[in-house]
Amino acid sequence: MGFKRISPQRRRLQVWAAGLWVAGWAVCSAAWAAGPVPPAADDIATGAQLAAKHCASCHGATGQGASTDFPNLAGQNEKYLAKQLRDFASGQRDSTVMDMKAAVLSECSIRAVSRYYQSQTPKVAPAKDPMLANAGAFVYERGNPYTGLPACVSCHGTGGRGNAELPRLAGQNPLYIERQLKKFVDRSRVDESAVMNVIASRMSEIEMKSVVEYLGAMK
Repeated sequence: MGFKRISPQRRRLQVWAAGLWVAGWAVCSAAWAAGPVPPAADDIATGAQLAAKHCASCHGATGQGASTDFPNLAGQNEKYLAKQLRDFASGQRDSTVMDMKAAVLSECSIRAVSRYYQSQTPKVAPAKDPMLANAGAFVYERGNPYTGLPACVSCHGTGGRGNAELPRLAGQNPLYIERQLKKFVDRSRVDESAVMNVIASRMSEIEMKSVVEYLGAMK
């Protein structure tokens, strides 16, 4: 796979973002370590303001997603979200929209907005095709032992809740998840560990459609 050509303008943005992130890291890390657990109310309030300013037009004010082009963020693990924002800002993860959005956020802002979205309650819609969702439950819990497809639950956990390294999938928009799986297949999205590129490439069309139907209705 060839290397992507990065424009001088984008490279300057990445360098500037990296400098901003490093400058704010020490101060914010100290505050983060000393902060109360669960998250302080003022962090949530600051995150809500940042979300309204920078994120709501695509992800919705409460993280429900404005369309199937954008993921639902409500209930997503804050550490996972924060890492994705840092990756967008540094260019580790590629998006012409998110690169610019993430680059203007300081480390403290990244953590505040991530905490805010984690605090929001996902809205779950019933499966449009319950029979398809039932097949998806099998794929999620057991994979496909006849083709060597691993079970999704082995990484994304019981109930699709994910963890600090892996995203919450429960309640995510089915069309969005399906689109990401296909991006893993054609490598327009590359997993750092390459695990998802391999797994997605093993999935049949019906396995993809069934598992995303199941996940979309999962609470």
